[in-house]
Amino acid sequence: MIESIPFPAGNVVGLRVDGRIGTEAYDAVRKTIDAKLATHDKLRIYVEVPAFDGMSAEAFFKDLKFGLKNWDRFEREAVVSDQSWVQNVLSVAAKLMPGVEVRSFAMAETEAAKEWICH
Repeated sequence: MIESIPFPAGNVVGLRVDGRIGTEAYDAVRKTIDAKLATHDKLRIYVEVPAFDGMSAEAFFKDLKFGLKNWDRFEREAVVSDQSWVQNVLSVAAKLMPGVEVRSFAMAETEAAKEWICH
């Protein structure tokens, strides 16, 4: 399941990922991101991940294709999670996205992550 987290800054997309991500949920998020990309040159992504049980194969490949095509349209990404494997994946992803500032935060640092993504 993916829920939207509102941010006052128009160039920030806020998401809360909990459980498994299917194609329908991924497509809904993509609509939000595509709409913001239509009005902003660069976006910032804020993601809270209290629990993540993976993605459907179709959603994964859609995300991979989108990410490879559009990585330069993102300037910052904050991922908030206590799951160590999420932070490990994030460190690898950061190396694949030159020019994108990527930081991970613990769940107890939610407010610091929100502050960082907005400034």
